[in-house]
Amino acid sequence: MSSQSRQRESDSSPNSARRDSGRGLRFTDWSVVGTRTFTPDDLTEVVGSFVMDQDADTLWTRITLLSPATPWPWSYGILGFKTTNGYELGSVKAYPEVDSEVFRLGIGRPPSERSGLLTFEPRSFNLAWIRNGYPMSLKFECASGITGGGSLGAVVNSFVDSSDGAPLQLVQIDFS
Repeated sequence: MSSQSRQRESDSSPNSARRDSGRGLRFTDWSVVGTRTFTPDDLTEVVGSFVMDQDADTLWTRITLLSPATPWPWSYGILGFKTTNGYELGSVKAYPEVDSEVFRLGIGRPPSERSGLLTFEPRSFNLAWIRNGYPMSLKFECASGITGGGSLGAVVNSFVDSSDGAPLQLVQIDFS
């Protein structure tokens, strides 16, 4: 579970900004974008619209599986955020979970359009189970924020942090 989903309920205001101490993450509280029950005819479906915060470069989406996950797990779907300029934040494989899971869309820079449509494309494996009478219902919640930052020449969003949480400086060695 991500740190964003663990911190989600501590503030009651719907759009209050959050800051994850030591990491430089800033994001808003969760907003319900929509609940969908998928049918065998669904291809790429619009879940709902969302407006990202000013200067936000990341969209976190929490997906909760509302229908039973037994006797088999559901396969993934393709999650995306479509603006008038296409899928500027990329797309990800999203596996629905009863306990919910958070997925991150972002490429390290803000999209040119802040408003867009959250889309989900169920894969054919899921559609076969749906066709046989097992509905797949999902709840989608979003929060936007900033994950970029650091100083020029620093390693940003890396897997390695210094002990104080600050970005590490890149060192370039010329052996010529």
